[in-house]
Amino acid sequence: MNIRILIILFLLPGAVRAEQQLQIIYPSQNQQIPLVDSTFIFGNVTPGGRLWVNDVEIPVHRDGGWLAFADVAPGPFRFHLISILADDTLWREWPIQVGPIEVRPIDKNLPRSFNPNKKAIFGVGSTIEFSFEAPAGGAGWFYFNRLYPVKMYQLPIEAATISGEVFGAIARGLPDTGMALYKGYYTFTPADTVVRNICYIYRATRLSSIENPVIYEDCLDSIITVNPAFPPTVGILSGVKNIIRTAPAKGYKLLYQPPGIKVHITGMRDDFYELSLAGSVTGYVNVDSVIILPPGTPIPRGEVSYITVDKADAGIEISFDVGAKLPFEITESPDMSGLEIDLFGVTGNVDWIRYNVKSPLANLLQWSQPQDDVFRLTMDADYIWGYEAYYDSTRFILHLRDRPRRRGFPAGPLKGVKIAIDPGHSSDNGAVGPTGFKEKDANLWIAHEVRKMLESRGAEVLMTRYGHEHVTLYERPDLAEQWSADLLISIHNNALPDGINPFQNNGTSVYYYFPHSKPLAEAIHRRLLKRTNLPDHGLYYGNLVITRYSSVPSVLVECAFMMIPEQEAMLKTDRLQRQCAKAIVEGITDFLKQK
Repeated sequence: MNIRILIILFLLPGAVRAEQQLQIIYPSQNQQIPLVDSTFIFGNVTPGGRLWVNDVEIPVHRDGGWLAFADVAPGPFRFHLISILADDTLWREWPIQVGPIEVRPIDKNLPRSFNPNKKAIFGVGSTIEFSFEAPAGGAGWFYFNRLYPVKMYQLPIEAATISGEVFGAIARGLPDTGMALYKGYYTFTPADTVVRNICYIYRATRLSSIENPVIYEDCLDSIITVNPAFPPTVGILSGVKNIIRTAPAKGYKLLYQPPGIKVHITGMRDDFYELSLAGSVTGYVNVDSVIILPPGTPIPRGEVSYITVDKADAGIEISFDVGAKLPFEITESPDMSGLEIDLFGVTGNVDWIRYNVKSPLANLLQWSQPQDDVFRLTMDADYIWGYEAYYDSTRFILHLRDRPRRRGFPAGPLKGVKIAIDPGHSSDNGAVGPTGFKEKDANLWIAHEVRKMLESRGAEVLMTRYGHEHVTLYERPDLAEQWSADLLISIHNNALPDGINPFQNNGTSVYYYFPHSKPLAEAIHRRLLKRTNLPDHGLYYGNLVITRYSSVPSVLVECAFMMIPEQEAMLKTDRLQRQCAKAIVEGITDFLKQK
């Protein structure tokens, strides 16, 4: 046989003996990953084999799992992998895309990334930033319809940035494109209250006047509407659990506003309505969550004159009539000694606060008006276990949960406590380890160990799933609430974003959202570190669906890392599953003893 044919057969994957295996679990072939300088790739080979990735030998776990962290380059990139088992050699190339696929304009001088570039609504008096990217050294303007163009200012775009992630450092290399950012500002006046087109002008060289020939001009038709101050635009929240944000698609400001709340809308951008909550206090809500009310609907306003504290199921209720359903914000004191409830668009006129029940959950209530249209109720308490706020017609109700009743010796702190255990994922696999072990299976096995241990100590346990039945993410805390759980624990196993070195960032971690859940997270985290002897990946405030459940202490546990071959192998064993379960149960017990 020709030696060249022999070489080709030697290199082709299909030419090796069937028992030789080389599987890449992540990233998938041709997957696009963020623009990073280095990233991980992992999978498995036949146990006993050796592996090289990009000419560097990679340790292989005894069950065949492997993990590499390799340098990559922007654009199309290929990993080169060679596996050797005895006298068998298997070679494979694995293509990926690092960073966005570059789309070059026909003319390199054309500007791009216009902002705003789609439908937006602004109010009279709003000052708005307009911008686009174009080659440095030019000049830019924007204008509306036939108005005189507004000059824009050139700002540099950094050639390279080093970005920090919460789970580790990511090195991102941004090529120097020679582009600059052109920005300009405009404040809308009452004369601007019509639908307007926005046009952008770019010249490749600095010129003193726009009377010279235009190199590039782009007009976007009818994307800007300027609303007059009157009549105001009013809407009503229609979603089940509406979230009002700090900016379009940015951080959470007001959590879980119930349907029916009225809001004053002052603008729209990036598919979010801008809301005037009170004075200079603004917020943003997705346009899909709002129904616009007929023109002439007045700006919603409310007033509070009388507050009551009453006994309720498993706790107490603080309630008062507002006269309208209006947005609210609840803030816990850092030491968990009380709550601060702000209602927006509301004026205080309180002469009476009636305590129909004495409870350590509400030792003292005080009201104040920190600014116009913001009514504040401050509640002092011995402790916070959990709470839920809602409206009954126009009556605002804050339900405060009491802690489970102490059982004491010999029953133990877990006796009669209702604990919801959530094995993360199900219809989706979650993270997948180098040998293909699925996170949803690891989570379920550990969760059943936790269930058995809790039940043996007298606790009542709700599993959000017993097998691989489909349960949506938002159904999980709802199930705990419907069951009146005292605690909610979600069990997971971890993975990392692209670009973070998994050899330096791995181990066990726990997440909470509300201050009253932090002591539970701390107790479980402490026990996990002691029981598993895994690295400490941290205790986190985490904005997650499970941890945002305010009715009871709620935490999410990441026991180990699926993508680390050694930790994946340990998660397959009864020993680590039991150690993780024991740590979770011990952490719950420690927490309940503190309370």
